[in-house]
Amino acid sequence: MRNQLRTIVYQIAAGLGHLHRSGFFHRDMKPENILFGGDTVKLCDFGLAREIRSRPPFTDYVSTRWYRAPELLLRSPVYNSPVDVFALGLIMAELYLLNPLLPGSNEIDQLNKTVALLGTPSKNEWP
Repeated sequence: MRNQLRTIVYQIAAGLGHLHRSGFFHRDMKPENILFGGDTVKLCDFGLAREIRSRPPFTDYVSTRWYRAPELLLRSPVYNSPVDVFALGLIMAELYLLNPLLPGSNEIDQLNKTVALLGTPSKNEWP
């Protein structure tokens, strides 16, 4: 089981890496947008994808709440590909735990759960 999870996460990360190197970010990473077929894992649903070099501001609603990075929960119009990496971490935890790691009931609850898990950002981290 551990090797299978490692393979799945590796393929998701490789897909994201390819997407980011190609100049795009997904903005809606979630388990429902990952296809499994035999030993192959593929990313899908690129409806919210944007070019990395696109100029902000971007739309403030992206991604399913449980997989949103803090900057998205705070509705920052300026963000980039790290939001996909944050979502990947939450997906990885969910695959391992077999339950969502941060199942917030609304945006404030989601932010509270995120801060409870990761801690309050310091003044240096805040920007």
